[in-house]
Amino acid sequence: MSGPRHPRTWTLGLDHLIRIKRDQLQFYADMRARYGDTVRLRLGPYRSHLLFHPDHIEALLTRKWASFIRFRKLTDVVRQWNGDSLLLAEGDEWRARRRKVMPSFQTKRLPDYGAMAVAETQRLCDRLASGAKGGTVEIDTDQTMARLTLDVATRTLFGASPRTNGEEIEAAIQILSETAFRESTAPLTLPDWLPLATKRRKRWAMQVMDASVSGLVRERMARGDAGDQNDLLTTLLEEHAGDFTQTRNDVMSLLIAGHETSGALLSWLFASLACAPEWLARVQDELREGLAGRAPTLEDLHALPLLRACVDEALRLYPPAYSLFLRQAEEDVDLNGYFIRKGDLVQVMPYMTHRDPRFFDAPDRFDPSRFLGDPAWPQFAYLPFGAGPRVCIGQNFGLMEACLIAATILQRMTPAHMTALPAPLPRFSLRPANGLPMVWHVIQKP
Repeated sequence: MSGPRHPRTWTLGLDHLIRIKRDQLQFYADMRARYGDTVRLRLGPYRSHLLFHPDHIEALLTRKWASFIRFRKLTDVVRQWNGDSLLLAEGDEWRARRRKVMPSFQTKRLPDYGAMAVAETQRLCDRLASGAKGGTVEIDTDQTMARLTLDVATRTLFGASPRTNGEEIEAAIQILSETAFRESTAPLTLPDWLPLATKRRKRWAMQVMDASVSGLVRERMARGDAGDQNDLLTTLLEEHAGDFTQTRNDVMSLLIAGHETSGALLSWLFASLACAPEWLARVQDELREGLAGRAPTLEDLHALPLLRACVDEALRLYPPAYSLFLRQAEEDVDLNGYFIRKGDLVQVMPYMTHRDPRFFDAPDRFDPSRFLGDPAWPQFAYLPFGAGPRVCIGQNFGLMEACLIAATILQRMTPAHMTALPAPLPRFSLRPANGLPMVWHVIQKP
């Protein structure tokens, strides 16, 4: 592409920040279309680089990953409610924390986690069916999936009963998501004591989440029977030698990040299937033939390739982690011939790379068949969970959870046809703007 490889600005990037806050996905799409695979931006006092090509992404996330840390301004925002946790740690501290959490996501634990996820989903289906009128029920599917995955995470990872204030917790998480986006993109952050509506909502959300997460940890510590359970909270208490603050901080990070992304994935999956009746019918036929009416288990998933392909395609089109955590160079770095200066910021957006027509035919079309054979794209053109040493630690759990929940729901309910998908809203994760109202038909047992 001829011409400059970066946009010019006379406002120190204030115009870019305004566009990002207004519609960041369109802003990134415009930058890629106009300037190509690498774009250098001025964002206030920072130089920021957008990387769209798999070759640059591979170099950043694997070979040169140790030359970068997560952007301090963003980590400082999230640290207000997460504290010092695995999500925000760097260097030796991050390695130590990751080692402590890894045992809870071992493959041997997944069958038990999967069984609990199915049981929780069956309870949801029972409630929805009991409230159906004329065999149909209308719900906000995004809100419902967020609450379901919150309940699943609470039961599987933390060995506790679902919280009675689940709706309040979910509302608090959404407020913190908006807060993180607003404060990390603002040139100036106003003090929290100001009598503003946004500050009141933030304080309320932080109080709700601290009370909920601290309550989970204190309940387990008070029982004194952590060794009798086989879950993430047990592991964290053991590895942190019973330290309340360290355990609380890791629980906060994993609870918010884990359930938020899983709920978003399920929302986009069901919305996509509702808009693609031919794929919906094929998946439900596969479930009838493969499960014969019984509840799915982890062992069944290998025999449900159509379901998994639909999940993978939903992750391609609408990755909950639509943008990886912004990184900052600790030293001068050469990424396959593209130079990053010490202090520069680097951003990778799977949402954009996943829709590159060079790697995916008809990239905006929901077509799970592309995942039924060997990949026709470069390895780092598809990275819904990130890549490299800091790849999402809960990747296997998240995929299993999504497949089992989807299988359980689609055995018992069918989404009514939709003519269009909602607009995506990028915040902490990629969620449907204004919720996801859907009509569901209850499948009558023969």
